[in-house]
Amino acid sequence: MERNAERTKANILAAAVAEFSDKGFAGARVDSIAEMAGCNKGMIYQYYGSKEHLYDEVIAYEYQTLSNIEAEIIQNHTDLRELIDVIVDRYFDFLLRHPDFVKIIMWENLNEARSVKANPSLEHVKAPIIECIREAVRRGRREGIFNENANSKVVVFALITGAFSYFSNCHTLPVVLRIDLNNPEFLLSCKQIVKAGIRSYLKK
Repeated sequence: MERNAERTKANILAAAVAEFSDKGFAGARVDSIAEMAGCNKGMIYQYYGSKEHLYDEVIAYEYQTLSNIEAEIIQNHTDLRELIDVIVDRYFDFLLRHPDFVKIIMWENLNEARSVKANPSLEHVKAPIIECIREAVRRGRREGIFNENANSKVVVFALITGAFSYFSNCHTLPVVLRIDLNNPEFLLSCKQIVKAGIRSYLKK
């Protein structure tokens, strides 16, 4: 029974990710989530309490998914110059494989980060990657590689927005700029610009 409960909760969460990413909090329907999850609506309220709490769980789940990737990067890469390249590549790859993440974060921004602000655990969700880069920047300063004014939060901001904007504008920019975002060469060029911009910022 415990395994069935965990499976049902996972199915509900997956269905909720799809529904909230497609319609946002206001437009999402619990009935639709239950239908996609293959359960009755009562089970959703039993496991998650309310539509609001389920939405909060989805936001936390999406951030944690990316944080798991950041943790793996931190564990395996210590040189900042290599770290920047790896993070940019992994962010782009993650967003390419998780379009629901992009949509949900865009909806949450439209909602003025209501769920993020209400969840204390998300206040420090970026702390590990910020501290990792901060320490690498300190080391780079001591070695005379990076400039004294380099700010680790600026680096993280540039890493995230440089990758995120590629996918958050995936419908409009191809039309107005007449570009193909699915072209591997174009994607590679955009990655290189993000990497080069951060290296230029850090350079002494």
